[in-house]
Amino acid sequence: MRRLIESGIDFVVDSGFLYLPLLLDPAIEKEIRTCQNTSGPRQQTGSLIQIDGKHFVKTISLTSLVDNYEKIGKILYDQIRSTVVRKVSVKVDGGTTLFGWKLITIIFEIMPYFIKKNRGLERKKFDREAMLKLIAEKINITAKNYEPSNTFFDLRPFQAALEELDKLGSKFVLPEDGMIGSAELGNWLFKALEGKIIGKERARLKDEALKRRKLLEAAAENLDILLYIAEKGSLEIDGFGFIRVGSGDDYLIYKRSGEYILKDYYGRPYLFPDCRVAVPTFNPFRPIVIEKYKHPFLYAHDSGQEICMTGFNPPQGFSAKNMIQVLEEGFNALVHGYDPKRRRGYHSLDDPRQYVKTVEFVEYRI
Repeated sequence: MRRLIESGIDFVVDSGFLYLPLLLDPAIEKEIRTCQNTSGPRQQTGSLIQIDGKHFVKTISLTSLVDNYEKIGKILYDQIRSTVVRKVSVKVDGGTTLFGWKLITIIFEIMPYFIKKNRGLERKKFDREAMLKLIAEKINITAKNYEPSNTFFDLRPFQAALEELDKLGSKFVLPEDGMIGSAELGNWLFKALEGKIIGKERARLKDEALKRRKLLEAAAENLDILLYIAEKGSLEIDGFGFIRVGSGDDYLIYKRSGEYILKDYYGRPYLFPDCRVAVPTFNPFRPIVIEKYKHPFLYAHDSGQEICMTGFNPPQGFSAKNMIQVLEEGFNALVHGYDPKRRRGYHSLDDPRQYVKTVEFVEYRI
């Protein structure tokens, strides 16, 4: 599209659609004849427009072009976005503490699902305040002073950035109907994309500021706990935990299996040791076992292996619901899913005839 705009040819805009000069095609010759049978400097029929004897064919909606340009013209789109971001000189994502929204989702949405209050026969989830209090009871926070004024929670840069974006403006206006040169079209597209990006950036900053404000209000008295966890990057309570992966906001979320028993084809029990069944917060969202481990549903005796799960379709994105589902399915497959009669998986516990074993489980037999 960018090359077309830079070509130096003339276009036509009509009712929000872009018309390109028509190369004669026998398939639309009938429409051309219809245009020629009308009088006046401008004639229109179907997908064709004739102006001053030149034919133009209807192509793309200009609104759709702007909405989808991030995909079809990523280089230009990224250049314009960089220009917009540079104009907003205030830094809004500063801070040395790794405090991202995946961590918040894990602490306040995923962890309460697996760690529940016991009140007789009723099991209730922890709310935010109760979750933070439980964490405070379980971990020993050092004497380091985690100030609430940490830059992650300082919303003043957001307000300053939003004010600068407001000065830039983001009004989207279609060009007037009629002939338009390639230079003029390119100018319009640049300004339209700039306005689109300014609007998206404004919405993103407002949403981020709102989330941080709500988080700060919800955790006002226990903010030091959250900052401590963010710096440490790991936590485990009652068999549920997480470990940061890399230097960003990604984690392995895990649940301990504890010791469990599986039986072979002949009904003999095998005692398997504790392990951590985990799901990463990044693609592919498939359950793994963190430790060096062996199991009929694991290919080898190694660490970080993916659990074999028939018919499992991993989710396409990170969310509390998706992570809970994958972790539960992986846990249940490992601890409860082995069927000694069907012998599904990479290995079987017993040693049937004509079966070549690569992993032995004899030492687990009790």
